[in-house]
Amino acid sequence: MSARTSLHLRVGLLVPLLLIVIMAALMLGSVHVAPSDILRTLFYGSEAAPDAEFATAYMVIREVRLPRVLLAMGAGAALSLAGLLMQTVFRNPLAGPGVLGVGAGAGLGVALVVLSGLGAQLSSPSLFAALGGAGLVVAAVMAAHRVVDDPVILLVLGLLFGYAATALTTLLMAASPAAGLERYVIWSFGSFALPPSAVQPTLLGVVAGMTMVLTLKGSHLDALLLGRAYAESSGVHARALQGALLAVAGVLTGVVTAFTGPISFVGVAVPHLARGYLRSSRHRLLVPATVLSGAVIAVLADLIARVPGSDRVLPLNAVLALVGVPVVLVVVLKPRGSGRDAQGDAGGGSAGGSDKGVRL
Repeated sequence: MSARTSLHLRVGLLVPLLLIVIMAALMLGSVHVAPSDILRTLFYGSEAAPDAEFATAYMVIREVRLPRVLLAMGAGAALSLAGLLMQTVFRNPLAGPGVLGVGAGAGLGVALVVLSGLGAQLSSPSLFAALGGAGLVVAAVMAAHRVVDDPVILLVLGLLFGYAATALTTLLMAASPAAGLERYVIWSFGSFALPPSAVQPTLLGVVAGMTMVLTLKGSHLDALLLGRAYAESSGVHARALQGALLAVAGVLTGVVTAFTGPISFVGVAVPHLARGYLRSSRHRLLVPATVLSGAVIAVLADLIARVPGSDRVLPLNAVLALVGVPVVLVVVLKPRGSGRDAQGDAGGGSAGGSDKGVRL
């Protein structure tokens, strides 16, 4: 089996893994649902059987677990893709969705509404406030990108935007009443518990479309990873591509944060997991592998956070960190020789010395 075929097989194996995790998330919880009832619910709907036991399973799946699983898939995939794009643009292994300050901007928007008491008078206040705050930060970053030509300076500006938004949020928290503070803290835990709506399929559709486009443009991303000079010499308009990738990452992060609250760890760690799994930095394979891995990690973390067999729900961000950090440590601390074939995979023979910016 050739190396190329082996890499494609590795990516393909993530699909059945995702299906297994999805089935487990639909089966397990405070109420156990049989696999046969899950299949009947998904493929036949409420008319599959008239008995009361199936009616309960149908309600649990369609109204609670399936929307949650779909949102977890979309959010995990979107944040992982955003993290991969940030690490490619800035050629920095610690870059992630949070480096632009978009998540902090969304948090500031929610804090302004919830902590001020306006949330009680508005419909879906957290959602619109988060979208507004994230949108302002994305607009500020894109405006800065028009003026600043250095990715490092842009990275610093993004971090400064985030620090400023976090500082303002902290001041609001210090001056807020206990009721508003409690609501904001609960939102900050992160959750995939969104009622059934058009959000879940729309998010999945957007992520799927972006994955296809970025996979087809994988060679351009490989060139950008090797530096702006190399990209320009390869016929890639590096500045325009960087701006487009920043915009995509910012929008994905802002939308996900608005619907789920701040979700940490996924955007920074999953791209490293995908690289370690593939042992390759070729974006044509790395993009779909990162998206699928992010979906798997998010669904699995949400399943653990729901504590199957009990009514208790753990903070999602805490579970993501506790589950993911040991896995990432194993990947990061592996001997360098085991990943040697990844060094030259991004862009031919010259990739070996330039790919170090995205590997830990």
